[in-house]
Amino acid sequence: MGTDSYDNLLIRVENDLLDLGMTPVILDTMPLKENSGLDGVAYLKEDKAYIFIDKTLPIFEKARTLVEEFHHAISDIGNHLDYNANLAHNDEVVAREAVIKYMTGEETMITIAKEYENQPFEAWMLCEYLGYPLDFAQETVDLYRHSGLLN
Repeated sequence: MGTDSYDNLLIRVENDLLDLGMTPVILDTMPLKENSGLDGVAYLKEDKAYIFIDKTLPIFEKARTLVEEFHHAISDIGNHLDYNANLAHNDEVVAREAVIKYMTGEETMITIAKEYENQPFEAWMLCEYLGYPLDFAQETVDLYRHSGLLN
């Protein structure tokens, strides 16, 4: 994933927050991990959605963290800082699936599948087509196989 793709994703998140009536305040230039150990943090205050992303993350990790924190910002399930709580775990699972679907919609999966129509869909196709790391590509393929979109 290149910088242009990240910038487009950032604009999409900002627009989606605006569509929800929230003012986005997104900062990806903070030493968040150094100070807190976290890749990203999101919270709402009045009509503002604050999303902070660690500045040292590689571009793809920034993108994934941005989308995950976006989904945390629009969700009120669980306590995101208490990772031992059942609700927080469920929220992380839901957020993870939402990240995958937000970053790689069904239309994109179908387009890629058509490019390789004579082959079973594999994670490397997402790596090649979208520049995803193999672990995220595999999670994406697994999710869409489980949903029935892929065989």
